[in-house]
Amino acid sequence: MFNREVVQIIEVLGRATQGITRPFICRGEDEQLYFVKGLHAGRRSLIAEWLGSSMAAAFGLPVAPFRVGEIEEELIAVGPPHFAELGAGYVFASEAVKNPLELSWTSLDNVDPAQQLDVIVFDWWARNQDRTLTALGGNPNLLWDPSASKMRVIDQNQAFDPNFDKAEFLQLHAFSRTWHKVYEDFVMRQIYEMRMQNALEQFEEACDRMPDSWRIVGDDVPLDFTPEQAYEMLLFCRHDDFWKP
Repeated sequence: MFNREVVQIIEVLGRATQGITRPFICRGEDEQLYFVKGLHAGRRSLIAEWLGSSMAAAFGLPVAPFRVGEIEEELIAVGPPHFAELGAGYVFASEAVKNPLELSWTSLDNVDPAQQLDVIVFDWWARNQDRTLTALGGNPNLLWDPSASKMRVIDQNQAFDPNFDKAEFLQLHAFSRTWHKVYEDFVMRQIYEMRMQNALEQFEEACDRMPDSWRIVGDDVPLDFTPEQAYEMLLFCRHDDFWKP
């Protein structure tokens, strides 16, 4: 069960200036710094973040380490009013990455070509349109450590988009220039399909490690987005039209 992996949040240090949800910067009882998303992010966002990150890790992407965090009511009560946006209870906690720089348009070619393909294929599979980057800018949700030449993938909260637009995705995705390599290679597509199937075998375990409270909006009213719906979207990889733009 997920309880064995929960980290207690003991201090709220501030708030990120970037990102749609503007996560809170917190310290865990393990002395690790985390970017934390809670009440302000919304239940759907938390489920998408957890399942998207879990599937990304199972697929083989270099995801920033993440855990379920827990915040006591007392920590929120003694803080400034805006702590109420974070809320008490279970939260999504992503470990703060050392030497983080947002991946820029000019540094795209520094990323290993195989990793570029992995990212765009996974985002296509998970229907995540929130990794945009062109010469005019964007929101790649990718971090780059120049000292270690290492990329980290973050922010899966927009995955499982029911309004996923294939054309827009292929135009704006950070690694859109690589798409033809997998689309035109039948053997490579089969290899990726096998990786998707292997990742899907870990979906149920990911659900088991996710707090049940995220599925409830309030007063026992269930959320209108469920892990079962996310799973159905992922199963589309078995459909003949999966790779069709």
